Amino acid sequence: MARCGLLLLAVLTLSACGDRVLDYPHRQPSLTLTDANAQAAGAQLFAQLCASCHGGMAEGRSPRADFFQPPAPDFRQPRYRSLDPAYLYWRIETGKNAEPFRSRGSVMPAWGPNLTEEQLWQLVAYLRSRAGG
Repeated sequence: MARCGLLLLAVLTLSACGDRVLDYPHRQPSLTLTDANAQAAGAQLFAQLCASCHGGMAEGRSPRADFFQPPAPDFRQPRYRSLDPAYLYWRIETGKNAEPFRSRGSVMPAWGPNLTEEQLWQLVAYLRSRAGG
């Protein structure tokens, strides 16, 4: 009976490690995420910087993106509409440099050093609109 208790404890401990809560800065957007101008600017940035991995085939998605492990997310999925905007900002800003993404093999570049805060929020605004409204 003690063995079962130890086994159960080990299983619960390991499963808790898999459900890691991501720690990212909670910040407020510096612009209105539903603003059409912000979304349009974000769409232009997406076309230039992101579509080769995250876009559809008609948007210039590269065939190499089909082999990414983990796969590049498709931001047309509705779940991206309800994600915390601060999380999206953080992921774009830090890319693969944050855990658990680095250890999972992400190839996402960190755009924080190359984009302004306003441009990062524009991308967030566009991604949320891309996800269904």
